[in-house]
Amino acid sequence: MIKALSTHLFICLFTFIANAQTPTGIKEAAEDYALANINEDFETLVKYTYPVILEKSGGKQGMIKSLELASDLLKIRNMKVESFEIGEAKKYTHCSGETHALVPVTSIIKVPGGEIINHTILIAVSKAASDQWYFIEAASLEPNTIHNYLPTWNYTLGLKFDSSNEFITLKSE
Repeated sequence: MIKALSTHLFICLFTFIANAQTPTGIKEAAEDYALANINEDFETLVKYTYPVILEKSGGKQGMIKSLELASDLLKIRNMKVESFEIGEAKKYTHCSGETHALVPVTSIIKVPGGEIINHTILIAVSKAASDQWYFIEAASLEPNTIHNYLPTWNYTLGLKFDSSNEFITLKSE
């Protein structure tokens, strides 16, 4: 009886501690990031860009220039981001004074003749004792170069460095 009670208390305590350590604010920050993608709000996208990536992109102005060029390329190809849906953070870890989490994303891009549905992962990063979240799109990284962009990465989250795309043809009427 006492053993069963102590096991039950241990499980409850472990669950409480695990829930207390769950990162907060990821969903809200990711939703802001998604809305900024749809609205081409480059200032907001820069705000959520991990500082190392921002630095490697030439700072704020360099990043904005890159985002504008990517947006112009989509327009030239008659493509438009229609939706950018954020899922719940599935996994997270604490390492080197940061919290890392994996956030699934599904985006729909209208293209001539149909749409592309893209499933990918955002790496959410926050410094300890901070409510600021930064995002890195995992599909743009490779396992052997991730430390160039996220020096504190420790591989414990089981990140897959790819995305899946599905093209859906629009039916003519």
